[in-house]
Amino acid sequence: MKILFFTIFCWLFISETHAQEVATSLVEKIPFNKEQFVGVDKFNNQYSINKNIFFKLDKQTNKNYQFSDIQLGKIFSVDIINPLKITLFYRDMNTVVILDNRLNEIRRINFNTISEFRNVGFATTANDRSLWIFNLDLQQLELFDYNRNVVLSHTQPISNQILGQRSNFNFCWLLNEKKLQFYNSYGSLISEYKNDGIQAFIEDNGSVIILKNNKLSILPKNSTEFKPLSISENAVKDFYLNNENLYLYSGEFIYHYQLTLPK
Repeated sequence: MKILFFTIFCWLFISETHAQEVATSLVEKIPFNKEQFVGVDKFNNQYSINKNIFFKLDKQTNKNYQFSDIQLGKIFSVDIINPLKITLFYRDMNTVVILDNRLNEIRRINFNTISEFRNVGFATTANDRSLWIFNLDLQQLELFDYNRNVVLSHTQPISNQILGQRSNFNFCWLLNEKKLQFYNSYGSLISEYKNDGIQAFIEDNGSVIILKNNKLSILPKNSTEFKPLSISENAVKDFYLNNENLYLYSGEFIYHYQLTLPK
């Protein structure tokens, strides 16, 4: 009887563990000839950077749009979470440019000229007319309303050097030298994970994928454990996550994978 109970318990444990695995399936392999792959939005439009020019390929019309401003220097980061208000950050010039869906400039925020100067290290999209910015002078993450030039909320000062920032409308992830930290729009720390060699990370809808030792792992939404992803490509130059669609850029091709996340 004890042996039978133990066997049933093991079978249930293995079944549950298997059910929680993240399944991956290759959808397509696309040739790609730009220097940097940025991502694919919810409308399946593709974004990239080449020779410091930002490009959008509209998949419905097959039309290319582009934006560049050589006076702003190098594009440091791009956030396409809102395809109608794309955030370009030019770190050298301490400036953010907001673009519409045809890459026309909507708004320019020069942090050198606003009433309270800020030296910004990272800038990503937040809700409405706001940005998540990392204030290098105060060493804190701020939710900044660029329409009124006011800080809506901020975190406590962070002593470790910030290596990366990703966000959605209500939450923001910061990667520092020691930890990967998760903050809400009130500036409160929700959770954190040890940084034991994370090279890069991406976030979408509460799920986070990290690159470590050239291997990808995912922290599904509402989970506390990173799970390895079964991906055959070893050389990952850029990657992007959008609604359980994972895009990997190897330097020559974009590999589009469909993920099946635990519910």
